Amino acid sequence: MRLEEARIAVDEALSAYRRCVEAEVEEYGPEYERVTFMEYEAPAPDPCAEAFLRLVEAVRAYEAAGGSRDDLDLGAERKRVYKALDRE
Repeated sequence: MRLEEARIAVDEALSAYRRCVEAEVEEYGPEYERVTFMEYEAPAPDPCAEAFLRLVEAVRAYEAAGGSRDDLDLGAERKRVYKALDRE
């Protein structure tokens, strides 16, 4: 995968993750924190957790293509993505 294609994949994955979180916030309103905590404890798949994993994989592919994670604009998700990347 070329570097520019990998960057586009990161942007798309980041956008999808943010849309998922926004939809959950809108759906659950003030109960969002409680509901997401329960989702982390539940055995059923969480769509936003899956979207986050796709984002991490896209950043990993970007690095594999020769890019630096520091060049990506991950915004508020930067710290969490870096933590996930460094864990593996």
